[in-house]
Amino acid sequence: MKILITGATGFLGTRLAAAALARGDSVRGLVRDLDRAAELRATGVETVQGDMLDAESLQRAVQGVDCIFHTAAVIGDWPDRGLSRRVNVEGTRTLVSLAIQAQVQRVVHFSSLAVYGNQHHRGTDESAPYRYGDIYTDAKIDSERVVFDLARGGAIEAVSLRPGFIYGPGDRTLLPKLLEALSSRKFMFVGDGSKQMNCVYVEDVVQAAMLASTVAGASGRAYNVTDGQIPELRDFIAFIAEYCGLPMPTKHVPPILAVAGCYTSEHVGHLLGLEQAPLMNISRLRFLYYNQAYSIQRARQELGYSPQYAIRDGLPPTLDWFGARSTNAVAA
Repeated sequence: MKILITGATGFLGTRLAAAALARGDSVRGLVRDLDRAAELRATGVETVQGDMLDAESLQRAVQGVDCIFHTAAVIGDWPDRGLSRRVNVEGTRTLVSLAIQAQVQRVVHFSSLAVYGNQHHRGTDESAPYRYGDIYTDAKIDSERVVFDLARGGAIEAVSLRPGFIYGPGDRTLLPKLLEALSSRKFMFVGDGSKQMNCVYVEDVVQAAMLASTVAGASGRAYNVTDGQIPELRDFIAFIAEYCGLPMPTKHVPPILAVAGCYTSEHVGHLLGLEQAPLMNISRLRFLYYNQAYSIQRARQELGYSPQYAIRDGLPPTLDWFGARSTNAVAA
């Protein structure tokens, strides 16, 4: 099978490429910077320069492809609304439309559990409705809708994966900030820290993607992807603190103050056009306060998904990678 991976040099994209090559697939990666893709090419991946805003590059990338893993997206605590719409929504529309013209068989779209909204979740499954609420969430919802709308006519098969908080060696999004906050003793729990998390180790996301690219009955379906566990935030933080030899945080913020402060700072921040996310924002509130327990029963039953890594399995290699990276940085 010929696989195209958008965002091929990213945290998830590189793992997908390795897994597809190991399966015997031919892999093409869409990359923005060819210089950054040297290591990827060395593994046997064909690289094509381009991005989600360049329709001509997307047209070149989809030629002769059987399946697309679409990971490229604008992410972060404070994405620009216009750029997020152009890349995540309209870029996805262009990609899938061109894939249909090129007779690509299937697209596996990487969405997010954020599509269920910023509220408490206790076992939420895929029957729950979309719930708009912030720039990141809104773009994830609309990009997923684009994929399924374009696939509805049967010209292409579409599967959407909704992973939770992805972590593992190579993560440059959340864990670096978390480790910095713990090291500087700035980390604060919202409430007592008992909120439920939705972790998933990167290799388990890759497992789900490999299955989603081949399982016949998966077309037209969305799947929650977590580690199947429901760890509490305080246990997650305690594991990291003990493993890294850091003090366990003792500061707590009352939930009513955190929620009010979050939505107020988000509103003011957007009014003022701030380029940096305020200290409390919706993304961090999801991580620190809202219960995020989701059912993965559909993925288990329909895809045969079987997560292999709980946090006690996935955090050690992840934290070791960060430790080695810090040591090398100091040595340099």
